[in-house]
Amino acid sequence: MKELKIHILRRLYRYTYIGRRHMAIRDLRQGLPKEKRVMREIEKAARELINEGYLILHHTDRVSINPKMLRDVRKLIR
Repeated sequence: MKELKIHILRRLYRYTYIGRRHMAIRDLRQGLPKEKRVMREIEKAARELINEGYLILHHTDRVSINPKMLRDVRKLIR
């Protein structure tokens, strides 16, 4: 689960989905191997990141990185 969370954060950070710019949760599965593209696990990991404060939820199914947590996100993805 931890590597899935890091994949989500790395993908959002690389394409600068920070603050007001957001991405659909279903698009986060791109870049993962086929055996790891299980939407239930991706949604669960995204929900945990939202609860931990790393992600902001927009419009029910779209997420972006919380700008206040950007320093912590940089430490996690490196």
